[in-house]
Amino acid sequence: MTQAELHVLGYGVALLFAFGLIHLLGLEGIRWAKPQRHQHSPLGLLLTFWGLALLHMIEIAIAAVVIATLLGEPQYGMLSDGMNSSLAADYLYFAGISFSTLGYTGMEAHGPIRLMVMMLSLSGFMLITWSATFIYTIWGETFRQ
Repeated sequence: MTQAELHVLGYGVALLFAFGLIHLLGLEGIRWAKPQRHQHSPLGLLLTFWGLALLHMIEIAIAAVVIATLLGEPQYGMLSDGMNSSLAADYLYFAGISFSTLGYTGMEAHGPIRLMVMMLSLSGFMLITWSATFIYTIWGETFRQ
C-alpha cells in the first residue's frame, strides 16, 4: 500500500470508531428524551424515528466534511467528472449514498479515496443495522403487555 492509501485507510478506520461513539451517545440521548413507555407511546416511537434520522444525517454530514477535506489534497484521489467540487451538496450526496447503499452512487471514486468510501459503506451498514435493532427494541418495549 502507498503512503496515501494508508493515510486514507487510517482516516476511514478513525471515522468508523468515531461513528461508533457518536451513535452510542445519540442512542442514549434518544432513549433519555423519549417519553416513558406508559406515557404517549406513539410519540415515543416517532421521537425515536426522528432522532435516528437526525443522527444519521449528522453522521453523513461528518463523512461529507471528511471526504471534502481529503479530496482537497490531490494525492488522495478524486471523484468522477460529474462532481462539482465546489458544491457541498455533491459531497453530501456522495457521502449519503455511500453510507446508505454500500457505495452505489452515480459518481465513482478514483485513487486512495476509494478506501474511505469502503469504510463509509461499512460504517453505514453497521450503523443502520444498529438503528434498526434499536427501534425494534423500542417498539417492543412500547407495546409489551
